[in-house]
Amino acid sequence: MTISSLLNNAIPRWKTLPKTSATPRRAIRLDDWQADWNANIALLTRYCRAEHDDSSVLQGHAALEYVWQWKAAAEAGSNLLLKGIDRGFDGQVLRQLYIEVVELWLHQAQLLNHAHNSLQQQNIELTTGALLTPRSREEYPFALQLLAMGVLLNEQEQLPALVEHVLHFDTDRLLDYLTAPALGLTEAADAIFHPRPFSTLFAALNDNPVFTPANLSGYLQTQYREFFQMSPKAAKKTKRLIGPDCWGYWAMEVSALTVLYGGDDTELRSNPHYLADLVDFSRK
Repeated sequence: MTISSLLNNAIPRWKTLPKTSATPRRAIRLDDWQADWNANIALLTRYCRAEHDDSSVLQGHAALEYVWQWKAAAEAGSNLLLKGIDRGFDGQVLRQLYIEVVELWLHQAQLLNHAHNSLQQQNIELTTGALLTPRSREEYPFALQLLAMGVLLNEQEQLPALVEHVLHFDTDRLLDYLTAPALGLTEAADAIFHPRPFSTLFAALNDNPVFTPANLSGYLQTQYREFFQMSPKAAKKTKRLIGPDCWGYWAMEVSALTVLYGGDDTELRSNPHYLADLVDFSRK
């Protein structure tokens, strides 16, 4: 399946999703939300119309340039998934959207691999790298979303392919924790690519040999609730991942870890950044 065929099937359905009567999970201005949703749909539609008839015939630098141009389409898909969480789409709707977004990322990873092989055949020494580089502050949220939402939406079977083909196994301690059951990992990396906020997450975990969701209540309070109560100027000074924007609103990592490692999460459910309903969805 080409990206065009995937998007031609998905976009008409994505356009109807805002008609939901669901209650948003967070306070949003619906007009602004709709404008953002439409902008991402419009970007995906433009890319769909502009797709090369057979991208596999592109070679070398032309193939590589094509991949990086189309990467924006995969990011737009992830943005739609995030917007769907904000808007209150239920687990089933989000799950279908997630599956299609993963297809976008994996297709792009396949094209990147083709470009890399083509360059090698031309004896061009150029490291193409992974499609997503979690060491980057701008790209880590995409990696975190793909892995954490795979857990929350009962799509853990997608995680091995994402780690291998999209991330090229370049993962840190948190990403390893999120994928350990799916990949059969018995150890996690020591590195934490982005200590703010995630070093405090592992400080809480390391102090307690048995995973207990309640032990993360302090992390949720300081790194989410208190952070989003700061003024924009104060929040910016914390250098928390990429700043006080919508990517950091949901504690996807805490929600997914609770699903994976169990325990009573009653103490976390009063925190507005905890995705309690999606935790419940994943446990059904």
